[in-house]
Amino acid sequence: MQQAGVVIIGGGLAGAQVAIQLRQRKFAGPVTVLSEENHAPYWRPPLSKSILEGTEDPPTAALRAAEFWQRRRIDLRLGEAALAVDTARKMVTTRRRDTLAYTYAVLATGAQCIIPPLPGIALPGVQVLRTVDDAASLRGVARAGMRIAILGGGFIGLEAASALTARGARVTVIEREPRLLARVAAPAMSDAVLALHRAHGVTVLQGRGATAVEGVGGVAVAVRLEDGEMVPFDRLLVCVGIRPETRLAAAAGLDCQDGILVDGELRGSDRAIFALGDCARFPSQRYGRTLRLESIQNAIDGAAVVAAAICGETPCYDPLPMISSLQFGQPLDFMGLATGAGVSVHPRNAQSAELVVLHVKNGKFAACECLNAMPNTVQKLRECIAEEAAFDKDIFSGVSA
Repeated sequence: MQQAGVVIIGGGLAGAQVAIQLRQRKFAGPVTVLSEENHAPYWRPPLSKSILEGTEDPPTAALRAAEFWQRRRIDLRLGEAALAVDTARKMVTTRRRDTLAYTYAVLATGAQCIIPPLPGIALPGVQVLRTVDDAASLRGVARAGMRIAILGGGFIGLEAASALTARGARVTVIEREPRLLARVAAPAMSDAVLALHRAHGVTVLQGRGATAVEGVGGVAVAVRLEDGEMVPFDRLLVCVGIRPETRLAAAAGLDCQDGILVDGELRGSDRAIFALGDCARFPSQRYGRTLRLESIQNAIDGAAVVAAAICGETPCYDPLPMISSLQFGQPLDFMGLATGAGVSVHPRNAQSAELVVLHVKNGKFAACECLNAMPNTVQKLRECIAEEAAFDKDIFSGVSA
């Protein structure tokens, strides 16, 4: 049995960043990363963008070169998932029946794609987009003229629509809500994103959910909608959301509620266990409630907090929610939470493709949504929201185009 150190469960960005941060902070003990995937840690954002489009290959998305992990004395175990966490004995058992002692365990178990309970959804020809293997599979069939249907008009579905269209595929997006990005965007932004996709040839069906996946010869070939319309496809991509992976934590007796519940240091209800990334729900002083964030920035910033706490510091995690997207070459940047805020729409000028939607609460900047905005505009707004600055409708006057 190895010397007790830090056992990180999950080889995605969050878990890998904890290992990297620990070594950067001169943590000298053993660090083990258990990853279900057979691929070394990689960046996930390119999966629905450049990798799917074909302008980047999976090796270039690797988080670090292969020799990095050995040089940093990080025991990276690929294809080896955790089976159980014994909090009383401080032991992790892997599916290979190895037993690892820990001083601290870190749960970076991420999330699983939600699969709607539709008849026929399990037929061949239906897939999700969560791993590099998923992206490779979809990219392999997305040739010119191929019909791709996408269930879900959120960020991942729309990014995939952009990338697949660039490959020449004929894409149909099916969104059951009355508008795209309905959970996160103001109507003006939803309208702008809809116009962007339709201008590039994407067929977007809104306000009509799917009721079944139809198959022929045991292979999925079409989606049936609520109004009876059939949408034929060569491949169906399901992008209706993700669910935090909490099964291991719950079995270990940790408190979970739509995520693993943690404190400001990202410690779970067992003080020797941390959780971060998509699977963790943390208290936000900024918003006065708990949050679970699904973003790259959350994984990176959370890893720094976990590493600092393990190294004896007393950090407090209270980030400004941020998410970025790229669709048809146009960046989208969302910052802050708009709950309970009023809306102010500020296009820069009649000729500009830039759109900024500001959310104002109690006279202060609360959140914003930007489409095709200049980086300095985004940075200025990020500062205003982070500082809860008083709202100024002329905020852009000092920002050069």
